[in-house]
Amino acid sequence: MKNYTSFKIGGVADIMVFPQDLHDLSNILKIAEEERISVFILGKGTNILVKDSGVRGIVVNLQRFDKIMVVSEEDNDETLLFAEAGVSLTRLLNFAATHNLSGLEFASGIPGSVGGAIFMNAGSFDGAIKDTIKSVRMMKMDGEVIEIDRNDIKFSYRNTRLPKGIILGGAFGLHRGNNKKIKDKMKRLMEIRKETQPVGAPSAGSIFKNPEGIAAGELIELVGLKGFRIGDAEVSMKHANFIVNKGKALAKDVLSLINIVKERVKREKGVELKLEIKVVGKG
Repeated sequence: MKNYTSFKIGGVADIMVFPQDLHDLSNILKIAEEERISVFILGKGTNILVKDSGVRGIVVNLQRFDKIMVVSEEDNDETLLFAEAGVSLTRLLNFAATHNLSGLEFASGIPGSVGGAIFMNAGSFDGAIKDTIKSVRMMKMDGEVIEIDRNDIKFSYRNTRLPKGIILGGAFGLHRGNNKKIKDKMKRLMEIRKETQPVGAPSAGSIFKNPEGIAAGELIELVGLKGFRIGDAEVSMKHANFIVNKGKALAKDVLSLINIVKERVKREKGVELKLEIKVVGKG
């Protein structure tokens, strides 16, 4: 799994499948149900830590669900853009910019896929997925495909509450904009990200959710853990809410580091940090 995660960490999966269409995906779910095999859905693997023991059951890799299309152009200057779950956010932003569509610039530099971004309500200081999403397409575990209107979805900080199933994609409501202004904003936000975060280093993005009123990275820095290291897992010197893999870090190293950070911040600052990343695997 280390070859399929941005952390470059993770043990072996029992099996990974790459469905090409809805028929493939429905058949996989049917077989898994009949054989009572667990299913884990993988996007770009950017917000997860896979344990060293790997993943049991079937890992469904949605990278072939990669279509983007302009669905409609409304009278109120809003254009509906649909992107499948396996589309990278970078590609989606570039597509929108090329078509002079504004509204997704906040996601500049956020790694990962559309499916993962919807699932996590991904965002930055400048916005979040909930601000532009109009509907989400899903496949229920019995193979039925449904559309869920954004008014029927409960969004919260780095979380989207959806029915049990697989996110197939989402429709985004964007507005006509100036191509140069869109690209300039994307470039500016990307530069800010590069200046403040360890962009390019193997990591899973922000490890902890920001508590109300203060950034998690600030708390971690205040308790003196910036640069703290276990094995090849290190609290980033550039941004303390990132843990980076300096070479051959194991999931157990990262988990030990997480526990130390949580305990120190709780003891010294009285704040309970909550994970933003998902820990995958058993044992």
